[in-house]
Amino acid sequence: MTSPILPFLVSDDARLEALARYAILDTPAERGFDDIVHLACQLCGTPVSLVSLVAGDRQWFKARAGFPSCETDLNSSVCAHALAQPDDVLIIADLSTDPRTVSNPLVVGYPFLRFYAGAPLVTSGGHVLGSLCVIDHEARPDGLTQAQAESLRALARQVVLLMDLRRAVSTRDIARAEEQRAYQVREALRIVQTRIAEVGDDLDAVLQAVVAGAMEAVPAAEGGVIELLDHDGLEYRAVRGTLAPHLGLRVPFGISGAGHCARTGEPYLMVDAGRDPHVRRDLAAMLNLGSAIFAPVLHGDTVLGVLKLQAASPGAFTQGDLDIAGLFTSAAGAGLTEATARDEARAKDVYWRGLFDRLSEGFVVGEVVRDASGRICDWRYVEVNPAWGDLVGIDATTVVGRTIREVIPGVEEDWISQFAEVVETGRPTSFTRQVGALSRWFEGRAFKLEAGRFGLIFLEVTHRVEADARRVALLALGDRLRDLATTGEMTLAAAEIVGRTLGASRAGFGRIEGDVEILEVEPDWTMPGIASIAGRHRFDDYGDLRATLRRGEPLVIDDVATDPRTRHDPAAMRSLDIGSLVNMPVRERGRAVAVFIVHDVAARVWTPEELAFLRNVADRLEVGVARVRAEELQAVLNKELAHRLKNTLAVVQSIATQTLRGVTERDLVDAFERRVLALSRAHDVLMQKSWAAARMRAVMESVLSLQADLDRFAFEGPDMDISPQAALSLTLLLHELATNALKYGSLSANTGTVRVAWRTEEGLSPSLVLDWTESGGPAAAEPTGRGGFGSKLIRMGLVGTRKADLRYGSTGLRAEFRAPLTDIQIQVH
Repeated sequence: MTSPILPFLVSDDARLEALARYAILDTPAERGFDDIVHLACQLCGTPVSLVSLVAGDRQWFKARAGFPSCETDLNSSVCAHALAQPDDVLIIADLSTDPRTVSNPLVVGYPFLRFYAGAPLVTSGGHVLGSLCVIDHEARPDGLTQAQAESLRALARQVVLLMDLRRAVSTRDIARAEEQRAYQVREALRIVQTRIAEVGDDLDAVLQAVVAGAMEAVPAAEGGVIELLDHDGLEYRAVRGTLAPHLGLRVPFGISGAGHCARTGEPYLMVDAGRDPHVRRDLAAMLNLGSAIFAPVLHGDTVLGVLKLQAASPGAFTQGDLDIAGLFTSAAGAGLTEATARDEARAKDVYWRGLFDRLSEGFVVGEVVRDASGRICDWRYVEVNPAWGDLVGIDATTVVGRTIREVIPGVEEDWISQFAEVVETGRPTSFTRQVGALSRWFEGRAFKLEAGRFGLIFLEVTHRVEADARRVALLALGDRLRDLATTGEMTLAAAEIVGRTLGASRAGFGRIEGDVEILEVEPDWTMPGIASIAGRHRFDDYGDLRATLRRGEPLVIDDVATDPRTRHDPAAMRSLDIGSLVNMPVRERGRAVAVFIVHDVAARVWTPEELAFLRNVADRLEVGVARVRAEELQAVLNKELAHRLKNTLAVVQSIATQTLRGVTERDLVDAFERRVLALSRAHDVLMQKSWAAARMRAVMESVLSLQADLDRFAFEGPDMDISPQAALSLTLLLHELATNALKYGSLSANTGTVRVAWRTEEGLSPSLVLDWTESGGPAAAEPTGRGGFGSKLIRMGLVGTRKADLRYGSTGLRAEFRAPLTDIQIQVH
């Protein structure tokens, strides 16, 4: 078997580099991608769909439906051939005959693939990373329809958007972590500098502060020490953590990593003490040394000592940790030579301040304010970065020293209580919340700093939150429209959902009359204090509005006072509390026949996203109204058919009466007429639900009331909907039982009664059990011979199952009938 010739793009370096930048290979499954492959299967009617990414040595599936493996080698890849068609869907109607795939292992062997269609995954840079494909086990000569192919392309574009979003979120999270750590390092360095200034000439206190700050800034450190030079060796002068027991230890220059750092005057990263040439193994074992970082403490070019941070496991530190340690050795040098150290500290502070000011995310250092009882009632801005002002819309230079209640009057209480909890408990917290006074949403994380202070890093997410709200609103609208039965209910439900989602003052639905002359507005939704405009309105009374709607286009006015269509007389709009509006047309055969109305009491710029949302609402409402009209028409047809069927039964009964008038055996004639009448009663009950179902008890009462007063019957059992076939079977069965009871059984006596009970029994095959029990009448006798037609009906049981247990006793007939519950109830597909 020859290997297929793959496109040269499989090994293209630029394409492979673009794929690597997404860092997506071998990552866990994600719901967004999984949903797309399931949707692709449904749209194209295939059992298999894959999001396939073609690497240099394999193809790997980010999402798969109906395919067992999460990757294959390139010899088994069909998607690799899609790399050569960045603009088209690759469709192979029969993989077993196409020269590119005829020898593919997945075609000639399990799972015997036959049909393939793949839409390329094209990045914004033009690189094809793979494809979104659908696969079938049967050849499909006709391939995909145009709509299916277009849908597959659209879903492929969504895959690329999800990949872009995933990469952006990952990049953002890494940046956030780096920025937060940078702040923590800066804060630890500030505390060290403050401590050095406080202790003055106390050298040991200075060195202890440096070690403590360095370990705070490098979380991987388990032990820390500053080793000072002493003749031909190093002395452990300031110790912390796992190295605390070794205070005063002296180590020769030539047998330690610190000695190597002191000799070279350069920082040193020891990845693995067990293999490092600069450390003696017995010394490493005594100190429980697995890896370490060393930074020289300098005065000018002179080495005064070494800062060492260590961990028990190899590979615990990074080059970044080594760089941070260098910041603290600068502080140590400052403690030893005050003037030089302070100059260096200022330089470092400028560096970190610059980083703080360059953050693209808002950053706040806040300090809580307590009332007389000690309860946190407010908080004060200690520091904010320039990005804070851009995101909040307030000049950042005006807020330091002021409280949040002063900066944002009426701010929600949660903006104080949540950060108070961070300070009180020390537990960081995340938030997504709106500042109502600013009409902006923010997302971020708060964490505790020193006593009474907290840090806050955040982004504005107003657009994302509003987009989520519109998406949820469309889902809710779909659910509501599916359950409602009249156009009035639909339009009012849609108006309420749209009004609340967009924060509008009024929303409603109106029907257009004539040549866009009159608008008949149905009952609308309004916010408190806004009057309804339900009723008839002339378009010309409010401005030059008709031309836009005649073209079937949305009528969008951001400000009635400045828009050329309404500015000549905005008072008419203002009198109805309209400052801005959207009339989204509902079209029928390309013509606007109604509009979905949204008003705001103030001027407002309607965004493209909001207009797309309203277009979507109008389209869904159009579909819902069409469904209701179709159902109303179907109901009329059902009633007409029912009327004709009932007339037919009456004609049948009349013909039978006339035809059988001369028959001397009147009992048989009467029995036939009663059976026809019983069927007519069953038809009446079924018509209550348009022949889709009937209530079980209603069927029983309808047929038994023909034989005797219903107080002669006792009904026991759960009422349920039963199918039309079951209703007709139950009608004939009860009619025969009641007829026999009236002639020979309990109903032939004045005091006789019948108990009709039913129940369901669970099991592998759930069943309905119907009991007929007569009492108060003569003893029951089994019919002689085979009996007549009525006896045959009784022995056939419910829905012809023939599961009938008849017992003839001294107190009357007892009968039990069984039938599968699936044959009785309505089946939902």
